[in-house]
Amino acid sequence: MNMDTIQEIRQNGERFLRELNEEFYRNLAGLKKESNISSIYKSYPDLLDPNVFFSHRGVSAKDHDKEKGLKLLRGFLAKSIIETETSTLKDKILTIETRAEIPLGSRRISYRSASAEIKREPRRKIREEIDEKRCGIALKLNPLFLEALYTTHKTSSELGFLYTNLCDEIEGLNLSQLETNARLFLKDTEYIYRDLLKWFLLKRMELKLQDAKKHDLDFLFNSFELKANFPKRDLLAIARRCLDEMGIEVGENIRLDLEKRKGKNSSPVTFPIEVPQKIMLVIYPIGGLEDYESFLHELGTSLYYGYRETEDEFEFRRLSEDSSRDVFALLFQHLLLQPRWLRRYLKLDTGSDFIQFLYLKRLMSIRYLSGKLIYEISVHSDEDFKGKAESYRQIMKEAVLCECKEADYVNNVSPFFYTASYLIASAIETELSLYLMEKYDEEWWRTREAGDFILKLWKEGGRITSKEILKRVGFEELSFTPLLRSFQEVFE
Repeated sequence: MNMDTIQEIRQNGERFLRELNEEFYRNLAGLKKESNISSIYKSYPDLLDPNVFFSHRGVSAKDHDKEKGLKLLRGFLAKSIIETETSTLKDKILTIETRAEIPLGSRRISYRSASAEIKREPRRKIREEIDEKRCGIALKLNPLFLEALYTTHKTSSELGFLYTNLCDEIEGLNLSQLETNARLFLKDTEYIYRDLLKWFLLKRMELKLQDAKKHDLDFLFNSFELKANFPKRDLLAIARRCLDEMGIEVGENIRLDLEKRKGKNSSPVTFPIEVPQKIMLVIYPIGGLEDYESFLHELGTSLYYGYRETEDEFEFRRLSEDSSRDVFALLFQHLLLQPRWLRRYLKLDTGSDFIQFLYLKRLMSIRYLSGKLIYEISVHSDEDFKGKAESYRQIMKEAVLCECKEADYVNNVSPFFYTASYLIASAIETELSLYLMEKYDEEWWRTREAGDFILKLWKEGGRITSKEILKRVGFEELSFTPLLRSFQEVFE
């Protein structure tokens, strides 16, 4: 592959990602009822021609920096070619999701807001009704998700890879080792998770653990003191107070969409439309801790993109490993786990029960992801996609100790093993946080030196892989031990 071809990929890739992120933003933010991403993919035939990917395979560079760039470009091409083949299906899914509604008494709620409604609905019977009707729509969407899975594997094979091997290579996952880590984490945390979850369900909801369903946990972890202690506030102003002390600025390039809008996806998300000039931070406000977590998480992501160098090459400015990006999203989200941060910026005095409640929510999340990864590896290993509903229910129940809906067995499979990337980020974020406390201060989030360290990482853009972050903070290999220890220290 010559430099002219690489330059074409850079130029076309820039326009392609700008148009694609704009389209995704408008649909997922509820600003547009239809999705038309397939037309965007079709308008870049030269970029998304598999022959471009084949010409890029096996190419290497003696320069370490250039080699990183080539790997990012290969991953970008592989993902985009697969997404091209599933884009028509994706359009159908997104359009149905945007328009679908759930009747609830005298009102109707959008399908996309169902999970948000569950998190704030105190009446168990109503939560169950919302979840059942949500599942009814999910079942209608599942044939489209199944077809997309088959197409994904077929296209990956045409590119010369088993799907799991492709994801391993482009995201640096090491799935076999990560599955082992996930299983060990579930085993090592089961007793304390079961004991604490049983106690909080009974104390807060008068509900026995054996009777709990996933929607009960969704409500539990955004209610009671996790709602009362996190009232509606100007979250940007709070974040700026902290970031100012670190020497980090939230510039005008980071634009906020915090409106509650019909058809808007209730999952928080960041769209890097133009990097670093236009970053959209999007959340669906529901009140309570959830809003604080969502905002700080996406602010971490937005800053990660927003501080990239304008003149840097496309591959380092626009592209990156998913896990390296999410390390910083989690770093900012988990400020909410630190009693001193809560006291300083939220004027919130916390007792041990409150901190344990916060950490129990985090533990549930990581156990959920661990179970989800184990399930996803099994799905992609034998390609028997249709026969996995019961397996999904069993694996997820073992992970979170409550009933999860079989209807989600296919729509809950994340593309390109994003679940694995997020688990990696969770482990590395713990190590990064420990490093910042030991190197700078226990309250590192109020020191300029810690801010400078983070800014330097951001400015390197896609060059900073998850392995590189580990090395910078003094670790040679990924380990779940510090993550496990962080829970043991709180729960002992």
